[in-house]
This record gives sequence, structure tokens and C-alpha cells, in this order.
Amino acid sequence: MATTVEIDKAGRIVVPKKFRDALHVRAGDRFVVEEKDDGIFLHPAYDEVRLVEKDGLLVMVGGAPATYDIVERINEDRERRMRYVSGESDEP
Repeated sequence: MATTVEIDKAGRIVVPKKFRDALHVRAGDRFVVEEKDDGIFLHPAYDEVRLVEKDGLLVMVGGAPATYDIVERINEDRERRMRYVSGESDEP
């Protein structure tokens, strides 16, 4: 998958929706920005745990801190999906 984007006057780049959806990127996610060879490389900064759907199952990704509550995270994710399904939110 490839596309061309433009940097705005504030130095921002919009990540196209098809990439955000494919990579399960949501508003507020953080990225590490690195210079590699003659380009810029972005990769998610997974310092917090996230649930992503893989093959129909919710899978925990990232490094879990010792105080991480998986039940709380599942409930938060369920509520977010319910807001999306009910039309209250545009974020899946």
C-alpha cells in the first residue's frame, strides 16, 4: 500500500484512513519518528497496552506495565466499539 501526502504549514502529515484502519491507529496514538537513510520512518510507540483484532480475536499488543488491568482495558475497548456501532463516534 502506498500513497502521497503533503506536509502542511505546521509540519503535520495526515495518515490516510486506509492505513490507520489497517494498522489499528487511533487519534491520540503516539509514534516514534526516526531519520533513516534519506527518509523519515514512523512506528508506533507502544508504551501502553492496546487491544487489536487479529483473525477475529482481541489480542493485547505492547508492553504491559505491572499494574495493567486487562479486564478494565477490555471494558474500555468494548465501550469504544459500542459508541462506534451506535453511531455516537466515528472512531472504530
